[in-house]
Amino acid sequence: MGCPARPRRVLAAGSSALDSATALHPLPLVHIPGVFGGTIPGLWGLDVVKHRRDLLVFALPFLIACAPVGPASSQPGAGTGATAADPAQAPKTLTIGQLSAVKAYALWDFSNTDGGGTALAEIHSNGLVSADASGNLVGQLALRLPSVEDGSIVVLPDGRMRTTWKLRANVKWHDGAPFTADDVVLGWQIITHPELASGGAFVLTNIDSVQAMDPSTVDITWKSTFFQALLIGFKDLWPSPVHLIGEAFKGDKDIFRSLPYFTTEYVHLGAFRLVDFGLGEQQVFERFDDYFQGRPKLDRIIIRTIPDPNVLLVNLQAGTVDMTSEKTLPLDIAWHLREEWNQNGMGTVVQRQDNWRYMWFQFDPQWARPIEVSQDVRIRRGLLYGLDRDALREFLFPGVLGTGADSFMPAPDPRATAVGQPFARYPYDPARAAQELSDAGWRRAADGSVLNQAGERVPIEVRGVATDTKEVAIIAENWRRLGLDVKETISPLALQRDLEYKSKFSGLEVTARSTGDQIFPRFDSRLHARAENRWGAANNGHYGNPVLDGLIDKLYRTVDRQEQGVVLREMGELMADELPALPTYYRLIFAAVGKGVRALDDYAGTGGGGGSGPGLLSRNAHLWDRD
Repeated sequence: MGCPARPRRVLAAGSSALDSATALHPLPLVHIPGVFGGTIPGLWGLDVVKHRRDLLVFALPFLIACAPVGPASSQPGAGTGATAADPAQAPKTLTIGQLSAVKAYALWDFSNTDGGGTALAEIHSNGLVSADASGNLVGQLALRLPSVEDGSIVVLPDGRMRTTWKLRANVKWHDGAPFTADDVVLGWQIITHPELASGGAFVLTNIDSVQAMDPSTVDITWKSTFFQALLIGFKDLWPSPVHLIGEAFKGDKDIFRSLPYFTTEYVHLGAFRLVDFGLGEQQVFERFDDYFQGRPKLDRIIIRTIPDPNVLLVNLQAGTVDMTSEKTLPLDIAWHLREEWNQNGMGTVVQRQDNWRYMWFQFDPQWARPIEVSQDVRIRRGLLYGLDRDALREFLFPGVLGTGADSFMPAPDPRATAVGQPFARYPYDPARAAQELSDAGWRRAADGSVLNQAGERVPIEVRGVATDTKEVAIIAENWRRLGLDVKETISPLALQRDLEYKSKFSGLEVTARSTGDQIFPRFDSRLHARAENRWGAANNGHYGNPVLDGLIDKLYRTVDRQEQGVVLREMGELMADELPALPTYYRLIFAAVGKGVRALDDYAGTGGGGGSGPGLLSRNAHLWDRD
């Protein structure tokens, strides 16, 4: 079989023939009779769960043999003086894989980077805070967190709140200029400017003003006391260098958005400085010797975009990629790689909890069917008792730990202990399930089917998207064994972004969005999705409880993290009593670290709600090292 023709390309620093043949120049459709049973788009668009070892054995020599060959340039690490001709002093380089290219280092584009890009941001960019290994908030550019005790958190007479941030004295931009409070203010002005679309809206809408009191002091005034007032990571308030882009910001905003600063000339405050943007597909960063947390141990980090997880897997196995970001490896690939590396010792796959997965009910009587489900908590309890959640998780994640969802608080969050496991009161118990349904007036007929008070069979719909097909089927089978007439609905792809359609499901919908204290907008009665708000509000299930609304407000006004834990526990108990949602499992995300790379030892602890979320994987990039 000959090699397919494709454009020639000179490889960028740190890339390989294997990468160029796959990530940057996808192969055309290739039909390989008798090997995998069909045409393979780009060699990789197939179900590799059962055949991945054979795939690697076959495909790797093919890819290497067919790869274009070109001279690889060498860029030594900043200040190292290392050269390719001197192996003893060759720079320590770490190559990291992600799925999606970076468009720009700016909130209007960077916030849309998925496939692992945002998790790597603290390699090059830092914010006021990050998190420690236990998920606790800690100062990053800030010297320390503000507190009531030292007077740096003050509630003003008009009900507003002021937080005063003292900045570290030794922080420098990558061009050597000193970082000051004016740079924080400029970041605030950029992200809140109406002509510049921004992220971090939930935090930003609660800020009244940001002021530089002196070069090392920033005052943030909040519209009221606010529970995330200390959670100011790089994406919530992205510092920006006044000396480089301050004047340009005063001018035309379309020109400002297109400045090369946000791509090829990016300068920030992280442990590594950009030396090659690589069209956002292959970014090269070199050690910044003056990094305020200490001289980084690595000389160079290369972030490469490989859009196909299967190709990324091959690069990991071949050693041309040393590490992957999170949200790059699907469960089946991550689990295969973990088994392989456990046997051959060639690396480690780490995991952490991601979004809290649950089914939520339709509570609006216009669409809720059967109406009794939204009106009687006994039916909702019966449905949860009748769902074998352990079996569901074992089917979806065989042998995987850490997927239990009896709390909406992820285990690493310091407040999780206070909340406890409020949904653990509902173990799988078909007899108890039948009793709850009976108490609600639904009786079991002679043929085993459940009848309502009118003597009619009880139909109920469970809805999901294509990736939920197995999950929906398992849930439906559990409830059919109770005697319910369950309809399985898989939403068409064309309707999955239709907000009105998403707001009018009739029974239950499997879903997940956020975790911890971020889940509550979906259950806030003031955020019902309606025609008048173009179906764009968060609460598609239309649950409403004034007690929960009051607790949401109380949480949002509470700054102290321990006090937040107390409020969250009360919220968890209410959710477990009322059951507006039935928890099923935690989604997991994975990252992979090859042999000889010292990084991500505390990765499981980075999902605790500290810092700004994205970027925490790379919060200790200056400590990463390799043999």
